[in-house]
Amino acid sequence: MKLSFLIVLVILLLKTSHAQEFSMHLAYENCYSKQLDKAIQTYNFSRPFLPNKQPLLTNGFNASSSFLFNSSVNRKQGIHISYSLFKSYVENEKLINSFNLNVLSLGYILHYEYKGKLTGWYSDCIISVKTSGLSRNVNEEKHEYNDDKTYAYGIGGDLSVKLGYYLHLKKSTYLSPFIGIAYTPYLYAPNNEAIINQTKGLTSENWTWILSPQVGLSFHLKNE
Repeated sequence: MKLSFLIVLVILLLKTSHAQEFSMHLAYENCYSKQLDKAIQTYNFSRPFLPNKQPLLTNGFNASSSFLFNSSVNRKQGIHISYSLFKSYVENEKLINSFNLNVLSLGYILHYEYKGKLTGWYSDCIISVKTSGLSRNVNEEKHEYNDDKTYAYGIGGDLSVKLGYYLHLKKSTYLSPFIGIAYTPYLYAPNNEAIINQTKGLTSENWTWILSPQVGLSFHLKNE
């Protein structure tokens, strides 16, 4: 809901300001986090009686948008907001268990459009503040731990790069397939282990690093 509101707000700003480009991006995203993987592997190891093992929090989707300001050169700056969701779901007899990792980032984007023989190609470099929220559902209901807490929150920094190619549709609208990768060197999330294993400091650190490759499609609206 909050993300939808922000996207609508950015569209209105595009129409009423000197913004040069607004874009929306949808992507498949893969998440690799050593600490999260280790926590879920510990969860499976401690429950050998369950025939179906809990999958890792690796596959997810990403929705993001960028707002670029006017510039006289092929280098533009702006703001970028991103939301990712990763789910781990498994069914066993009398037990349906799922972990949900929500990630929200807000940051600065540097957009570069190539010229000459590389016309149509562009690249983005994004520096963001990243926040996360990990929750657990048991039999389709929120699972609580330690004084009714249902979320483990995290915060850190993120650096990502993207490479895409503009496909002109009509007037000022474009589509572009893209690939990208994001790296979070430090995400402080001290309660992730508690959500997954109801323990703290036994199997995981209170922080993790995350590597997230992406492949997706973008829609661009330019003021030309």
